[in-house]
Formats: sequence, C-alpha cells, structure tokens
Amino acid sequence: MANIDLPHFGQIDLTQLKEYYSAETVLSGTMLHLDLNFENKSISGEQAINIKVFLDNISALDIQNKSSIDKSFNDGGEAADYINFYLDELAEEELRNIIDYEDKDKSKEQQLLSKLKLIRIGLYPDGKYGTDYYGVFDYSIDIDGEPCNQLLVVKTNENGDLDHVTWES
Repeated sequence: MANIDLPHFGQIDLTQLKEYYSAETVLSGTMLHLDLNFENKSISGEQAINIKVFLDNISALDIQNKSSIDKSFNDGGEAADYINFYLDELAEEELRNIIDYEDKDKSKEQQLLSKLKLIRIGLYPDGKYGTDYYGVFDYSIDIDGEPCNQLLVVKTNENGDLDHVTWES
C-alpha cells in the first residue's frame, strides 16, 4: 500500500509524506480545522489505517472528549479553571451575549461549559515535535462570534482514549 485515501485529506502517498497536511470540514455546524503532522517521510500501512479510523470517528471522539471535559470540570481540574477564567475576566454584558442569565436550571458555569466548540484537531501519528500523544482536540468558546485564543485542549492516544486535558493559549 503506497497510497491511502484519508477522510478530509484525500490521497496521501505513505512513502513520500510531507511534514504537514491541512484540511477543513464542518462538524455540528462549526468549521473544523484538521492537520496531520509527520516526523518521518513514510509510515506503515497499519499506521495509515489507524489515522483513517481516527478521522472516521471524529464525531464519536468529540462526544467522548466532552465527557472528559465535564469530568475535569466536576473534579475541579483544568476545565474548571478555564471556565472560571471566563467568568472572572468577561464583563457581565459580554457574558450575557454568550449565556442566558435568566436560566435558573443551569448554572453560569454549566452554560459556559456547554458553549465549548471543537475548532481544531491535530494528529501526530509518529511523534512529530516529540509528542507522546496522538490526537490534539482544541476547544474554544465564541466571543463576539469568533473563537477566543484561550483553548481547552484534550490530548488522546491513537485509540482516542484520554491522555489529559489542558488549558493553552
């Protein structure tokens, strides 16, 4: 197998890899940026199949990641710090444009957490940049219609299992 047809990326020659590939798609009505990052000039057919399976399962992985984010939030982890940052930093008027202050059923924190959107997935199948994770899922909250530069990031292994959740800018 010299070539593989990868979802969103098209045909890729496994024996003549470029360092970086990018693509875009729409997931749940939001533009999603995808990138593949390779250390080596070639990968095995098995590695390529793993990439294909990973890309085929983006929607399921997103749902799984949101559960990990919820757990991080409930445990007082990085997701809680991320959400509390916005509650502290944004003026009430800005927050009112994002969440419903009149909603008494869901806390402001829970409402803000529900506004997280997946905006980017980066794959590092062969450890480019010395990474010890496989998938990087960047989540953001829209402020004034644009994703903000503060990201809640879920890092996974090749099966999509959680490695860790972190906050990056």
